[in-house]
Amino acid sequence: MGKNTINRILYITLILAVVGVFILKLFHINILAKEGLIKIPSLLSVIVLFWGFYFSMGWKLPILKYLVYKENLNGTWLGYYSSKNFTSNDVFQGEIAVVIRQSFLSLNVKSFTDKYINYSFGEVLKYDSKSDTHQLIYLYSQSQFNPTDDNIRKGTSELKLYCNIKSKELFGDFWTNHNSKGDLKLTKITKKYSKSFLEAKKIK
Repeated sequence: MGKNTINRILYITLILAVVGVFILKLFHINILAKEGLIKIPSLLSVIVLFWGFYFSMGWKLPILKYLVYKENLNGTWLGYYSSKNFTSNDVFQGEIAVVIRQSFLSLNVKSFTDKYINYSFGEVLKYDSKSDTHQLIYLYSQSQFNPTDDNIRKGTSELKLYCNIKSKELFGDFWTNHNSKGDLKLTKITKKYSKSFLEAKKIK
């Protein structure tokens, strides 16, 4: 969670606390008196419940999501990849499906082609206010269980988000530990999570 997001959460929490105190005053309850002090745990519980709701689903709801905005990437993305091996000069191209499972506090990326499956770790979704762009950065491994094994193909992807009225697109570069570099271009095709490359192709 970025510094700006944390500051925003703290700022809204303060506003909620002030609103709570104001409501108590409307009922002639002094927060500094004994009756008011008894109400403080209830006030804190309401604030905690609000953030619990927001982090679970509120961040995806219209209007409400702008309180602490985070781009929603949930769903299946389909597109193309192209890469080149610097040692052999071999070029690889093809279609790829990427499934992103996202909550407010976590992110997971799983990619499929007709030949392999990649699993992500170390995921980060950053927002650059200066350029008004979102960037998705993640490490990946073709093994779900051994991301530290040097014999397994691993890599890093850095993708930028582009939105228009009709669609969302992710595009950018990726690198692997097998001396290759490539690029990805993906379009979001559904909010649902495809379970395989063939299933994503059928949605298309």
